[in-house]
Amino acid sequence: MNSLVVAMAGVFVCVGGAMAVHHAGYLRSARQTADCADTQSASLTPGYQGKGWSLTPAVMSLFVLVLSLGIYSQTGRFGDWDKGQIDENIDYLVAAEITKGRQAVDKAPQSEIALLNLAQSYAAGGMYKDAVETFDQLLALTGEDAELLGMKATSMYYRDERVIAPETGIVIARALALHREELQTRLLLATDAYLKGQYAKAIEHWEILLENQTQGFNRDAINNAILKAQSKLNPQG
Repeated sequence: MNSLVVAMAGVFVCVGGAMAVHHAGYLRSARQTADCADTQSASLTPGYQGKGWSLTPAVMSLFVLVLSLGIYSQTGRFGDWDKGQIDENIDYLVAAEITKGRQAVDKAPQSEIALLNLAQSYAAGGMYKDAVETFDQLLALTGEDAELLGMKATSMYYRDERVIAPETGIVIARALALHREELQTRLLLATDAYLKGQYAKAIEHWEILLENQTQGFNRDAINNAILKAQSKLNPQG
């Protein structure tokens, strides 16, 4: 049985038990009141003592359990909740930006700004294949551009599940040939090296990035990343 069902059933059994105890106390009180009341009042008492009413806590608990599971199965990922997988659903705000970006591109397919915004929205939503295709459209308009090539390479990297494929390597080489310290490209190379445990190589890419004087970025964050990588290289130090 699905562990979620077991957990929810346990909770509702506890709640149902508490409700049953409370209901039993109510019935005892009702009986005591009935014994002391006049005949007219007593005639109303069976309505609260009948067999059907005594099942109210269990029926209510079962109803809430079934309703909750039904709603969750329709609105949640019932079968995947405990598999530790990333939710592939796009945040509705990002989805709205993507829709807005598509509409802008439809209205002005030659607009570099519209294409850039759409490509970045795709990347933010994890739609890397679409991002790469949009960057290709943009590069067809702008020609070779180091920053755009770096963005495209980054989207290709995540599209391929964090692998620098030969095709991506070519795009990286094109970007660095235009701008040796290009921000997105050096961040990509440093990140990939760090994740592979190649800390010296990651430091090298970050240090080259710090020579970049034409693109704005958080230099403190890069310096902190270098210190962290150095601590990995020299744990005693």
